[in-house]
Amino acid sequence: MTGLTRRDAGKLLGAAVAAAAVSGGSRVASAEGGNPDLVFVNGDVITMDPQRPSATAVAVRAGKIIGVGGDAETRALAGPRAEVVDLAGRTLIPGINDSHAHAAVTGLNRPPFALGLGDPAVKSVADIVAAVRQEAGRTPDGQWIRGAGWSPGQLAENRPPNRDDLDPVSPRHPVCLQDRSYNLTAVNSVALELAGIKGGEPGVIVDAGGRPTGLLESAAQGLVQRLLPPWGREQRKQAIQSVIADLHAEGITSFTDPGLGPGGEGLGLGTQGMESLAAYVDLARSGMLAARVSVLFLPCSQSGGSAAEMAKALAEFSPPTGLDPRRFAVRGVKLYADHGGELTVQGKDHAARVAELTEMVRLAHAAGYQAGTHVYRHVDTVVDAYLAAGRTHPRADPRHILIHGAQVKPESLTRIAENRIGLGPQPQSWHNVIDRVAGQFGDSFLPWRSAVDAGVRLLSSSDIPVNPPNWRLGLSVLMTREGLSGKVHDERQRLTLDQALRTYTLTGAWQDFSEAWKGSVTPGKVADLCVLDGDLRNTPTREIPALPVALTVFDGRIVHRRG
Repeated sequence: MTGLTRRDAGKLLGAAVAAAAVSGGSRVASAEGGNPDLVFVNGDVITMDPQRPSATAVAVRAGKIIGVGGDAETRALAGPRAEVVDLAGRTLIPGINDSHAHAAVTGLNRPPFALGLGDPAVKSVADIVAAVRQEAGRTPDGQWIRGAGWSPGQLAENRPPNRDDLDPVSPRHPVCLQDRSYNLTAVNSVALELAGIKGGEPGVIVDAGGRPTGLLESAAQGLVQRLLPPWGREQRKQAIQSVIADLHAEGITSFTDPGLGPGGEGLGLGTQGMESLAAYVDLARSGMLAARVSVLFLPCSQSGGSAAEMAKALAEFSPPTGLDPRRFAVRGVKLYADHGGELTVQGKDHAARVAELTEMVRLAHAAGYQAGTHVYRHVDTVVDAYLAAGRTHPRADPRHILIHGAQVKPESLTRIAENRIGLGPQPQSWHNVIDRVAGQFGDSFLPWRSAVDAGVRLLSSSDIPVNPPNWRLGLSVLMTREGLSGKVHDERQRLTLDQALRTYTLTGAWQDFSEAWKGSVTPGKVADLCVLDGDLRNTPTREIPALPVALTVFDGRIVHRRG
């Protein structure tokens, strides 16, 4: 210790004692030492760390958690410049990881970029017509009118808008209105004419006489959406940042944007293409991306595409380099297997489509990507494809994902778990539809508790803009199994609070290959934290959705503080 002054030695000793105190003497709080700059005390800390499941205080320094423990020793660490937050009994948890959130789509399909046609602003087809009429009155002739967020179930007429509704109020403007599920688009006659749609094209809905109604399903949406003038890079960046601010208000610090690439050029009102991916990269390079973002590259459209299309897109794509992978990374490839019916990929019959999908999965796996496959009905077919790819191209722990995965046979859960395949349903979506579909699928319909008990990595998410990013609603649904009516559907599949919260934290980090450095309140991990404005453990389960987020910390900085 030659050259070390008494004062320096005192500092080192003090830091070592403090670190041992805040970690209970059993953990190294930080290799860097030093006083924290942000301290939380007097709370209920649900750490999601099995080594120390709960605590009352947390210390943060330079973007990392340096201590988890009790109040007295943590307060003693705080220097004169540290911010000390008295939680007053409120709950602190890890920052939420939304494992399936279309942030770019969400930001570009709401004001000021598009008409907001969701509930509660719109209650009827008449409301949609009135919004289009108003927009047409302030938009130059010939320019597009865009809108998004409507759903037939929210409309008094219980049907979608059609060309005959829209034409009288928009005779000189092409109109393109995206529904909330992003599987249906309503357009007017001007838009149909510009796209050259006559009727008979796959996905173009016609009336009894063969006349297009103005409703386009799935891939047919691209016939019109590819004509929309593209948003500029700066507009896309602005939209993404606005959504991230909204996510911060919900305690969300990490998310996966599941599908940006050449296959998305005609999806989401033209917001899922390569320019949106480039906007994320720009934000990450400039240090302006205030979230931890993973992206799934999208080679093919909602129609499923083909292996040839997949191979071409992968060959032409160069993942961004030189970025901090803890802030942004393209980790996987998005594929479409089905939308609840037959396989959507190319093929003359079912066997041919199975072979095509299997080859597409192989290509993604062989290229080193995590495969995230949009699937509802054909879960076993996708699992077979994942395992076949692994046998052909052995890879350590690829962590492929079953996105949505609504119909899972109980006997399939074991092999899903053993092969470390993630299952990613959206509890809010289940909540919205279960009253209508209960009983159709038996024990195969989203067996959450059976999946967790079998060791399946269960992932929860919002699927914004399909659902709002209120993960507390998802948490409550996972614990109650209640539909919109309040009826409980198969209470055997309820999760505990700890199991449900894990699907929004540690398992999301697992999907990102990042559980070693995020997903729990653990010394050494990044300081991404969420403080609720109440006591989560003692809030009645049905009241959890209304529990506000009081404060959000990202990378050690407070990025949201409730008014």
